[in-house]
Amino acid sequence: MKYFLLVLMLTAIYSCNTKSTKQVNKERLEKLADRSCRATSIRKQRFVLADNIRFMQDSLSKAKNKADSARFQSRLAEYLKQKDILLKTSLALADTIRMQLDSLLPYSDKAAQKQFTASLDSILRSKGCDK
Repeated sequence: MKYFLLVLMLTAIYSCNTKSTKQVNKERLEKLADRSCRATSIRKQRFVLADNIRFMQDSLSKAKNKADSARFQSRLAEYLKQKDILLKTSLALADTIRMQLDSLLPYSDKAAQKQFTASLDSILRSKGCDK
């Protein structure tokens, strides 16, 4: 009888730990999805900013007077500041995502990797952040 109770208690403890681990992993997966959405948004902002910089550089090269040239240079300087800020933010976010992936992604089990990827893709689609 003592062994039966011991096995029953160990099973109960193990099942509680498994559920809490699944809940923690779900929360961590949600955080990863949020960060991935932010990274996608920043990437799109960087593309728009790069187009604006190219347009402003073209406009600057075709400026006809000093007033236009000064205005274009001023705008270009603002865009370049934004570029630096977005780049730093993007790199920091990429490092955070990489570290989080390293801690979450099971490397040894291919089936678990596919399940992880499918779960992450599902969350990203539900948030409207799919690439």
